[in-house]
Amino acid sequence: MKNTLVWTRILLVVAIHMICVVSPLYAQGILKKVKSKAENTAVNKILNETDKAVSKGIDKAIESVSSNGQETTATQQQNKSMDNVTEPQNINTLQYFSKYDFVPGDSIIYATNFSEEPIGELPLGWNSNGSSVIVNLNNIEGKWLRMAQRSVVLTSNEHSFSQDFSVEFDMVLDIDFQGWVVPEFQFGLLASGEQLPTANKLLNDQNGDKSFYMAISPQSNSGTYSLDSYEKYTRYFNSAAKTDNKVKEWYGRIAHVAMQVQKERLRIWIDGEKLYDVPKGIAKNGVFNQLFFKLASSPYKDEQIGIYINNIKIAKGLVPPSQRLLQNGSFTTTGILFDTGASRIKPESFGVIKSVADLLLQDQTLRLQIVGHTDNVGDDKKNLTLSEQRAAAVKEILVTLYGISADQLETLGKGESAPVSANVSEVGRAQNRRVEFVKL
Repeated sequence: MKNTLVWTRILLVVAIHMICVVSPLYAQGILKKVKSKAENTAVNKILNETDKAVSKGIDKAIESVSSNGQETTATQQQNKSMDNVTEPQNINTLQYFSKYDFVPGDSIIYATNFSEEPIGELPLGWNSNGSSVIVNLNNIEGKWLRMAQRSVVLTSNEHSFSQDFSVEFDMVLDIDFQGWVVPEFQFGLLASGEQLPTANKLLNDQNGDKSFYMAISPQSNSGTYSLDSYEKYTRYFNSAAKTDNKVKEWYGRIAHVAMQVQKERLRIWIDGEKLYDVPKGIAKNGVFNQLFFKLASSPYKDEQIGIYINNIKIAKGLVPPSQRLLQNGSFTTTGILFDTGASRIKPESFGVIKSVADLLLQDQTLRLQIVGHTDNVGDDKKNLTLSEQRAAAVKEILVTLYGISADQLETLGKGESAPVSANVSEVGRAQNRRVEFVKL
């Protein structure tokens, strides 16, 4: 193992030197060949950092890989990049999400990141028939709802989702596989009908007037997923379970789930990949008003099954950005997301950014001003600077990834100075964390 590490580092040095004198694409090919020879986790981490550095040039490569073979942690990279107007993005991630076409709703009606919830408790106003509680994770920022086995969880939402809306949340699947069948995890929506959205009856029966759920059954080397919808107790649509190796890519990290409902049409993405697009997947009657999560039972101990949920956002109205721009001369979106207190754009934002790029490519005489806004958390001067950096980051992605002319874009930051909602709840703060596009 030691000799493997030594030879891998030698090959790595050779590859880095070649970056200076050959084309980036050729150098990337060399790095991929080197990477295939790595036989331990430490070496793979080194090579992953170097692979990212190819797109940023040799200087970044030298910063990312130290002389003793240790990686620069993600936290250290983020702290360094905070000094820049725009922060470096993983080029592979950017390219992967560049065709992502999810666009969230216009108006947020429910949002939570559990930041104000006490550890060890079910979130206030939520309902459950198990011991699901808020926890901290060792290597992932924020507070997370940990699902208990043999339980159903209902959010505290009390509002109708309307006929056209979007739902987003983050999930982490962290499982200690021991060869037994892992419990099935479900997430879905229901229309509670005459029942309150948090009624105890819905803990035992999630059908309501109509419902649908996606089921995920993790396996150590792959996994299966399926989709079912119901009109009351009659199955309305079914997509049989599909075995897919991509499921294992969701393990041990944050995977972003996004759903769009447009009357009968249902679309579901996980980590930027559209898994379902069903034109007649949902019954017409009834209006959704609840998001639920369900975890089955298994021979595993509870501590061996880590299913975590966070960053829930439900937004109604799915008017295309192009239509809003033509009608109003501007449009505002909460769908461009950034790391907390930073200007690094999250990959799940690329559906909105792509829609803007399509507009600008179709009409190259169109000029837009990109305006960044923040909530009121933190120092107002820092928020102003942050909003300027975020607007600049959006422009950079449009120019570098989608080939938009820089002359078509201007940027401006307004910080917390122009709220559209009171900053007294997570819904209000989420509505204020937005990016505005104004026709010039």
